[in-house]
Amino acid sequence: MRRWAVAMGVWVLWASPLTGALGDQVPVPENYGQAMRWYERAAEGGNAKAQFYLGVLLESGVRGANDPTIAAGWFRKAAEQGHTEAQYRLGLMVFQGRGVGRDPSEAARWFEAAAKGGLADAQYNLGLMYETGAGVARDPARAARWYEKAAEQGIGGAQLQLSLMYARGKGVARDPVRALMWLEVALAGGLENRAEFRSGLTAAMTPAQIEEALRMARRHQERTGRAP
Repeated sequence: MRRWAVAMGVWVLWASPLTGALGDQVPVPENYGQAMRWYERAAEGGNAKAQFYLGVLLESGVRGANDPTIAAGWFRKAAEQGHTEAQYRLGLMVFQGRGVGRDPSEAARWFEAAAKGGLADAQYNLGLMYETGAGVARDPARAARWYEKAAEQGIGGAQLQLSLMYARGKGVARDPVRALMWLEVALAGGLENRAEFRSGLTAAMTPAQIEEALRMARRHQERTGRAP
């Protein structure tokens, strides 16, 4: 089952500091102490991946007390070089005011940069910001577009939000078939039971509409390889 994004206000650390290769400049370290030495050397040399991983180590405090201020500085250096995960992590810190001054508008800009780079969590969070007007002008239509991009990548929260928007006709034309389809996809992916919402949807739908929604959900799951 895919990792779920977490709504703003209850962010969690998700990136593994040692996941992925850093290329020839940074050999894969054997432990965190060695990782710090390698990442510091490569980060100071301008390696964006090393800057990002160093930020993760400093933010998480795996080597003792964490240092969000210095972590944010390394995330910023990597983000300015176009590292999408660093853009996302910096957006989280700026939104929370952790290690840096709280600035939802700046957070939205970093989320958007990461979202345009294809990062699903950033797309979801940017959708939340446009839906709620946090740091940006409220724009339900734009929120729906970002939710859909994240939903297509398997973010359960985005799938649920998109379902709600189709059910209410908020930011998109009201479409109970698509609302049920996205709800079924989210439920199949592990979303906790939404029996009341589902019952409300299906009560106003014809049997043919329900069958079409279920067919669309199955087709989506098969296409994305996320069939239950």
